[in-house]
Amino acid sequence: MSKQKILALAVTAALCSGSAFAANNAAQADDSILIMFKPGVSKQERVSIVKRSGASLRQLDTQGRDIKMRHIADGRIAKIKVPKGINRDFLIKQLASNPAIEVAEPNYLVKALAAPLAVPNDPRFGEMWSLNNTGQNGGTAGADIGAVAAWDITTGSRDVVIGVIDSGMDYNHPDLIPNRWENDGSYPGHPYGYSTLNENNDPMDSDSHGTHVAGTIGAGGDNGIGITGVNWNVTLLPCQFLGPTGGSTAGAIECIDYYTDLKTNYGVNVKATNNSWGGGGFSETLRAAIQSGGDAGILFIAASGNDGADADVSPMYPAGYDLDVIVSVASTDRLDNLSVFAVGASNYGATSVDLGAPGSDILSTVPGNNYAVFSGTSMASPHVAGAAAMLWSINPDITPLEMKAILMDSGDELASLDGKTVSGKRLNLVNALADADPTPSFRLALSPRSQQITAGDTAEFTLDVGNLADWMGDVELSVSVDPSIEGVSLSAETAQPGDTVTVLVPTMAETPWGDYLVTVTGIDAADPAVVKSVSATLVVLPQGLADFSFENTNPVAIPDNNATGIESVINVPNEGTVFNVEAGVNITHTWRGDLVVSLTSPQGTEITLHNRSGGSADDLVESWTVDTFNGEPMQGDWTLNVSDNAGADLGTLNSWNLTITALGGDVVDPDLVAPAADFSFVASGLNVDFSDSSTDANDDISSWSWDFGDGAVSDVQNPSHTYAAGGSYEVTLMVTDSTGLTDMTSQMVTLVESDISLTLHRAIRARTGSTIVDLRWTGATGNLDLYRDGDYIETIENDGRHRDRFNSMAASATYTLCLEGTMVCSADLTVDF
Repeated sequence: MSKQKILALAVTAALCSGSAFAANNAAQADDSILIMFKPGVSKQERVSIVKRSGASLRQLDTQGRDIKMRHIADGRIAKIKVPKGINRDFLIKQLASNPAIEVAEPNYLVKALAAPLAVPNDPRFGEMWSLNNTGQNGGTAGADIGAVAAWDITTGSRDVVIGVIDSGMDYNHPDLIPNRWENDGSYPGHPYGYSTLNENNDPMDSDSHGTHVAGTIGAGGDNGIGITGVNWNVTLLPCQFLGPTGGSTAGAIECIDYYTDLKTNYGVNVKATNNSWGGGGFSETLRAAIQSGGDAGILFIAASGNDGADADVSPMYPAGYDLDVIVSVASTDRLDNLSVFAVGASNYGATSVDLGAPGSDILSTVPGNNYAVFSGTSMASPHVAGAAAMLWSINPDITPLEMKAILMDSGDELASLDGKTVSGKRLNLVNALADADPTPSFRLALSPRSQQITAGDTAEFTLDVGNLADWMGDVELSVSVDPSIEGVSLSAETAQPGDTVTVLVPTMAETPWGDYLVTVTGIDAADPAVVKSVSATLVVLPQGLADFSFENTNPVAIPDNNATGIESVINVPNEGTVFNVEAGVNITHTWRGDLVVSLTSPQGTEITLHNRSGGSADDLVESWTVDTFNGEPMQGDWTLNVSDNAGADLGTLNSWNLTITALGGDVVDPDLVAPAADFSFVASGLNVDFSDSSTDANDDISSWSWDFGDGAVSDVQNPSHTYAAGGSYEVTLMVTDSTGLTDMTSQMVTLVESDISLTLHRAIRARTGSTIVDLRWTGATGNLDLYRDGDYIETIENDGRHRDRFNSMAASATYTLCLEGTMVCSADLTVDF
């Protein structure tokens, strides 16, 4: 079955087609807007201003800052929810007129800016004209960025982190795994990045655009597979805000906030972000966010756009903002001409577009272990981002503005860019490295950067000693391992540039399994103040690992266009600790690009295995090897979720399987495992609803025995109980399974009687939906939380009266008053209009 899908992308990733939108006709989100408060506006003022408009703020921190935008522009930017029934444009005008608000504007929608077209040892390097143009496919020899000569100087450094603000990244792609960022749990977000698009924060690419961009910046080099990026070594940190239909300005701002937070509060060395998207109108809040990132030391590299337009006259944002921290990049082809695409052409601008870089027919990574050729300024921008990372690898002290100047000044002058860009030049990586002018010194490279052995084996690493700026001299070497391992050795303790040193890390059978950091430190023998180090990860596995295989062959039909999808479970009865998981699926489905497949462990850890990649190809018969669940117990229910996320195609999950590499693996008879008692409760005044959440290995709990702590008991699974008076009560639950095994748990329940009496004084509604409700109450002992229709509105003083203003055409509203921060509440009051 064939199908045509049209992608209406809201925030543009630099696609080969598209137009430069003016602010008055750019696509806008209907359900939200963006505002920026003036300095000094308090939390109470912010809540009050927005509340009076009939709109609502998202979650705020204690200082009144939008929780997802608090690290930029001094926390003054906020996303505002526009309720149904309120005109968005009217709301913008209303808020803009408030003296406490500096900016009120639409939440513009944007899209990606690229379109797919039909002497490292990477087998497809010969196709990468942008890195080494030998005249292949009719090109002009030398019309490239000079990567081969640059790699004689440096191949990059994992210490340099480049943010990829895009559609995500396939962090399981073999050519990207070596350079993906990995979160050890110390930082917010997903193990491999962040997503403002998905609630689970998983940045797995949903479109392919971001994966292509990431591969250009830093696909693993000289690794014998696929392609190479501009950098062989770099750290790629994706933030996903674009989906198949685009993204919003608010999502982009949240990504900038994420990187700024990591850099300023967690010490992550984010040097630049690549931004191959655009198409929204002028946004003051996005401009302020970019400047805040720049103030934190993050360079913003952006695609100029694919409309063939003069950006001096018709700017495309974000590349078009007049900020020094932005590098706007045009696209050139294999003949060193300004690119013309199948649809559209590269934007240009003598005063607004800074330089050119290759962007036509660029081969790079795409999801599913694949490669594809894309064109667009989206492909030019990551060449510049990759070049910047290379320069920082040899001179980490270059500031963002210095980096911009070096990249622009060191390029090759092209007639095609004369008068079309500020510099009139195309990126030249070799010249840029020379202009970076590092202090003469040595450099160290340790490989492999990560390896895995079994306890009792010896790990071997190779240390290569090189130089910067023709430095020559002796380097004194030492090695350490954390946690400590005895017997670590170097084949030489002194080396010179060009030398190779072997590092041996022996282990014993009793060496604890886990991750070890191997660090080699070098000191300039002539200048001991010059100290450099390089590290690699050693994973020691325990002896006695075994593979355990399981399969579910029950077919399940996958409903069409249903994001909830279906679940299929494999129950693992074995006890053991997970050290590797291989999951395989057999799915019959036309247009497999509709499918999202995820796996959840018994501990609740979830990983996305397949995320709408593969386009129109039929069926998904594939397996994935993941380490996400390592260290978790294997016993319990493993759940596979499969969902179809577009219309017109149907399919079936035929079967799926797991192979778990684990330590242990004994099968436990579930009839010999006692249940685990647990419960939760919700109190309202003196009434308490109890919910049983007990578990049992074979789900055969047969009885529940409750003791409410006041002499009352119950044998109902989920009882309710009303106490005679306030106080603290110890509530006990004992559960028994069908074999007679029991477990018991207790919790303290503290109740406070409420004497709050809430009444209606007056309610008025205009034909436009503007509503005023005057409330009165008695019996409260402190500040109160006001709820309307179950939603928290605000915290108010206990003065016995309050006026609530809002816009709605609903027939009624239900109010509740609770003592601040408690569930000591009045009875519900329903107001009819």
